This record gives sequence, structure tokens and C-alpha cells, in this order.
Amino acid sequence: MRFLIDENLPGSTGEIFAELGFIVEHVRNLKQLHGQPDEVVFEYAVSQKSIIVTRDVNFSNPIRFELSRLPGIVTLRFPNDISINAMHAEIKKLTSPFKEADWANIVILEPGSARLRKLK
Repeated sequence: MRFLIDENLPGSTGEIFAELGFIVEHVRNLKQLHGQPDEVVFEYAVSQKSIIVTRDVNFSNPIRFELSRLPGIVTLRFPNDISINAMHAEIKKLTSPFKEADWANIVILEPGSARLRKLK
């Protein structure tokens, strides 16, 4: 599985998914994506069969994006004042029971809660 970390997240967020054995790319490290509109990032994720990890709720908008084209999307809904370490600890805790198939959804992670909605 592949994960694409949006540029609104620190590079260290990708380490969570790399530790699980997944291939991880960060938008900031991809010259063709850095600073580009969401549509460009979305199309890249589709072409690479990558799950997008983002804080941007717009990626989950089925009117704006044809979500069924993605293998999955993870939206992080954490307050801005939470430390990166605390957010990462919560992500690890919430996703520890996940099976690989769970990632093939719209995954919404927020303090104390992991919700999954079908993509298709």
C-alpha cells in the first residue's frame, strides 16, 4: 500500500505509515506537487494508487472529487493546538486495530475516535 502525505502535515506524520511497512511519499518532497492545487495532488494519488493523508476536509468532498478513484483517504481532524507528538500518538492508538482493508475507506481520525465511511 502507498500513502501520500499532504503538505499540510509534517513529514514525520509519514513515519507512522512507514513503520507499518507502507510506501510513503510527502507532497513537500515531490517537486511536481509542492504548492499545487488539490486537484493536482488528487490526480497524482490516483495515478500512484496512493491513499491521501490530509487535514484538508475538501479532499473528502464527493462533489469536488470522484472519491471512488482513490484507494482510500485519511482525514485528520485534530485541533491546531495539539502537539505533533500527541497527534501521532493518538493516530497510532486509533489505527492499531486496523486491518489492511480498513484503509480502503474514508477514514476520519479525531481525538478518541476513528470513523470509516465507504468510498464507493
